[in-house]
Amino acid sequence: MQYFKVLPILLVLFLAANTPAQKFLSKPYTEWKKDDALKLISESGWAKTYQSTEASASADMESIRRSQGQTANRGGGNPGSVNRSGGFPPVVARLHSSPYVRQALIRLRQLNSDYDKMSAEEKSKFDASTKGFLECPICKDYYVITLTKYTDSSGQSVNEGIFEAFTLDDLKGNVFLVNDKDEKREIFQFTPAKGAGDSSILFFKRLDDQGKPFLTPDSKNFELRFSGEFIDTDKRYSGLYPRKFEFSISKMTIDGKVIF
Repeated sequence: MQYFKVLPILLVLFLAANTPAQKFLSKPYTEWKKDDALKLISESGWAKTYQSTEASASADMESIRRSQGQTANRGGGNPGSVNRSGGFPPVVARLHSSPYVRQALIRLRQLNSDYDKMSAEEKSKFDASTKGFLECPICKDYYVITLTKYTDSSGQSVNEGIFEAFTLDDLKGNVFLVNDKDEKREIFQFTPAKGAGDSSILFFKRLDDQGKPFLTPDSKNFELRFSGEFIDTDKRYSGLYPRKFEFSISKMTIDGKVIF
């Protein structure tokens, strides 16, 4: 289970807001452009970004205050879930068990490290350091989903990672995958964020105890769903995330194969 521990170390934070064209996916990920990788991990078939209406309004008000040379109101709110501009920052749910997501994350790390200018030996060392993350052996048996809390458009930092203070017991019975037949798959393992800028990681078994798959070729969509009670009683992170993140199977299907 070592992968449960090492995965957060390599997750990085980026945010964009457009659906990626599928065209670049036919290229080796080492040739992807930065914008393509950013879009894939923020708003695509494999990633959904959520920000509450209150958060968007707060960010807009902060921009107006700054443009008028005023000081933002920094009072009140839960320090674990409210950023310095007074609003809730965006949260992205990302299907990490899709190889495209992992490739996009590695590509962004490559670009940040000037990988394209490295010597063959340097590239070999870099590739070796990211091999385990890229291959994700545990993804063979588990759907892996990450939740990440971002800075908002004001550029202010967040104080802690989403669900940083939670344990697996806190999430059990409250967090599920739900398919279009209303079948639930309960969370199996959980790695909380270790601090601001880190991601919390949710693991769900691909097969149930009877060997039945959660998704089939006939599936149309599925949701990462939070129970109503959990949202209503979760005071620490309440307001950060929606009741559900919904994913369309058609948007994560390439050449007739579901990539998740």
